[in-house]
Amino acid sequence: MGKADHYEAGQWNAICDRCGFKFKAKTLRKEWTGLMVCNGPGSNDCWEARNVQERVRGKADKQAPKWVRPEAPDVFLGTNEVTPDDL
Repeated sequence: MGKADHYEAGQWNAICDRCGFKFKAKTLRKEWTGLMVCNGPGSNDCWEARNVQERVRGKADKQAPKWVRPEAPDVFLGTNEVTPDDL
């Protein structure tokens, strides 16, 4: 795969951190993970762009309802105060 065994002025041989093949240094590119990986014609194209979903930020969510009422006080009835019409 790697065609790095020829002379090219100003270039040196380097190894791709992902696939392990030898390339000229101009073929390697630094990835967001910090690895130097091959990219471009004549390579394995190991370079991967960072996922755009990693940069998404969440929005604040307002949890309170727009209006509320106070809770009504509890009303306790004795057993003699309930009639069948109340049910």
